[in-house]
Amino acid sequence: MKGHLTTFLGLFDDPVDDQPAITGIEIPIIQRDYAQGRPDDETLAIRRRFAKAVVGAAYGALDVGGTGLGLDFVYGGVHNGVLQPLDGQQRLTTLYLLHWYVASRAGVLEPSDPWLRFSYATRPSARYFTAALRDRPLPGVAGLPSEWIADQPWYLYPWQDDPTIASMLVMLDAIHQAVLETVAPDAAAAWTRLSDRTHPPIWFLFLPVADLGRGEDLYLKMNSRGRPLTKFEVLKADLEDALRPPLLSPEQHAHLTVSFDLAWTDLFWEYEKAWRKAAEAAAEVGAKPPPAVTVDGAFMRYLGFLVEVCEWRDGKPGRRWSDPQETHERTLEERSRLAFADPRNMHAERNRELLLHAFDTWCTSGAHPAKEFLQLFRVGHVGTGPLPLLVSAGPDLVGICVGSEAGLTLPEVLMLYGVLVARRRGHQPTKADLNRRLRTLRNLVETAVIQRKRMPDYLRTVDQLVGEGVLDESQSFNADWAADQRRVWALLDDHPDVTEAVHALEDDAIVRGRLLAFDLDATTLPGRAATFASVAEPGLRDVLGAALLTRGDYSRDVGWDHTKRQLGSSQLDESWREILTTGSRDQLARVRRPLMVLLDDVDRRLAAGAASAADALRAISCEWCGEREARAHFDWRYYLVRYPGARSAVGQGYFHGAYDESTGGFGYADFHILHGNHYSAYFSDALLLAAWTEGRLQDVASKPRWYRVNTGMAVGRVALWCAEDGFDLEVPDDADAEAVATRVRASYRTNDDGRVLVEQRTVDGEPPVDSEDRVQLCIRLVRDLATSVEPMNPVE
Repeated sequence: MKGHLTTFLGLFDDPVDDQPAITGIEIPIIQRDYAQGRPDDETLAIRRRFAKAVVGAAYGALDVGGTGLGLDFVYGGVHNGVLQPLDGQQRLTTLYLLHWYVASRAGVLEPSDPWLRFSYATRPSARYFTAALRDRPLPGVAGLPSEWIADQPWYLYPWQDDPTIASMLVMLDAIHQAVLETVAPDAAAAWTRLSDRTHPPIWFLFLPVADLGRGEDLYLKMNSRGRPLTKFEVLKADLEDALRPPLLSPEQHAHLTVSFDLAWTDLFWEYEKAWRKAAEAAAEVGAKPPPAVTVDGAFMRYLGFLVEVCEWRDGKPGRRWSDPQETHERTLEERSRLAFADPRNMHAERNRELLLHAFDTWCTSGAHPAKEFLQLFRVGHVGTGPLPLLVSAGPDLVGICVGSEAGLTLPEVLMLYGVLVARRRGHQPTKADLNRRLRTLRNLVETAVIQRKRMPDYLRTVDQLVGEGVLDESQSFNADWAADQRRVWALLDDHPDVTEAVHALEDDAIVRGRLLAFDLDATTLPGRAATFASVAEPGLRDVLGAALLTRGDYSRDVGWDHTKRQLGSSQLDESWREILTTGSRDQLARVRRPLMVLLDDVDRRLAAGAASAADALRAISCEWCGEREARAHFDWRYYLVRYPGARSAVGQGYFHGAYDESTGGFGYADFHILHGNHYSAYFSDALLLAAWTEGRLQDVASKPRWYRVNTGMAVGRVALWCAEDGFDLEVPDDADAEAVATRVRASYRTNDDGRVLVEQRTVDGEPPVDSEDRVQLCIRLVRDLATSVEPMNPVE
């Protein structure tokens, strides 16, 4: 479809090239009423700005440079010489009223002029009203046009109920008021300017529609034009008005106004089409449709992202709020003005550059963002290729931004901003540098706790990292992670042959970009990376945790006066991620040393013929437990390695108890698993749970699981608790129960308080260590109690 740059009067000139001849304009019946005279606040603001703009352009009071005032496009069909606009009705009506007003004041209104053949098909009254204005110029002595017109004998009383006529009168008054505010208005000179086809003060693009019948089908496809002004239409008008020269050059402003309705609209129309297709597919199968995506909504969300980035970069994150209490947020229109056009904002020019770049970069590259991002990112770990985004729903960050009310997460904001920085003209890094910088940015932000209050600092770091390739001590992300990224850069610079192995490790689901738990040794890293991938499969997390304990106490201190430690959960990635990535490289030596030894051991076993990594891990645990059993040394690590029931299957792998690293770690009393990630979750005694699971005691004993109050493990009316040197029995004050307990205790070693003792020994002054397996002792004790007490209904 070819467009023709023209003016309101130029529409009626003799046609040039393939432009159709036009002898009149008729607003078709399918169009809405003229709306720019409505009394609501949004329309009032737009009307005043629009009237001021067109009057200023016509009377020479508005500096529009050499390009004039562009009013986007007018879109419609021409039938028998009559233009029927499908888009542009509101602007054409306003231009008609402006020309009628100026021609009246200049004394050049000629009823035979073709531009006066302007009519509304929506209502007969509107059609008669425009015909009445044709040969009734506004006298120079008249006050408000609406008052003069309403006082004329040809003005029919029923016309006051026509919303289009009412809106026209309001707009004529707005034009009149704008003229009164003009210094020395000269109507004759204004008419001369409006008649100038070479350097028009007001212009638009006319896009004729061919072979579309009467236009009803197309109008229905463009049904957003049949609604009242949208929030985006208000915002667009604000921006176009606020960013007039000299804030933007005349060429930039013309580009802005045209792009809003052409290239930028096409950009977001692709997202709306994709949504419509997905919604239709969902409807066919009776599924819930995806969240709606419209062109206007996409504009608003993407612009909202840019405005907030500008607020952060300006160091004014509180600018979005209209009060100090942060309870009322400014409108996006006001925030946009403060970001891009406020003369007090020293960064406004930089923000305007970002505004244009952030839209144009997706339009001038020849590819849609959805395609561009597929070249950069993917979701999931699927071999070499684009950089995996580890926590995002998809690779297209623009699509995520415009496709949901929730919008982007803060890490996604930083990633999208990084891409925009990388695409700046004249500053684009090489492909290799871009991959490194974006990978480093992902490693630093994707699974970090990004604080909103620190976003200004983060964005400065993104500028340095992605724009300049600099990641020094002044950066704002986690200092330990950033320092390790610099170590990784140095490793890859010296040993590019290990790049694939490094990237494979960084992309692992539980490592997520942080190699703090791995030796950065070019000789051993490729083999260890491959072995880690084989042992870190989700189905092997439980046996991995057990085998790793055989090589050392890798538990992580998570506070509570050193009484809470973390070990790998058999089900939750997050526990392993915290163990392998939380802290500095020095702090993670506690896990790095045993992990490296374990990986080398697994690698040797696989080379020696082990069937799988799982078999190698199980063999390591079995051999280690056999060695402990041979010398009768049963500490807390032995019980966790030997018995799956003692290990954390849910939650974050937290264990609670008296822990002293200098004396071997956890003791035996109050050694509890926390089934969750906070202290309102359920607990279990790890050693009692190991016995309950290993001995399959569910038919004779309650599961040792409680909330708030430790209930131990109940066998009928008798309860058991772990003590440092054995098991305490709680017996009710009842002769029969006491007799049962006494009879059972007789088969075991006990102390004077009736505690069933575990054999222990002390070596070199260290705390006593079990020399018999207390889990097996507990199983025997429970079964002996069960045969002597009344039946029970076990609680799980």
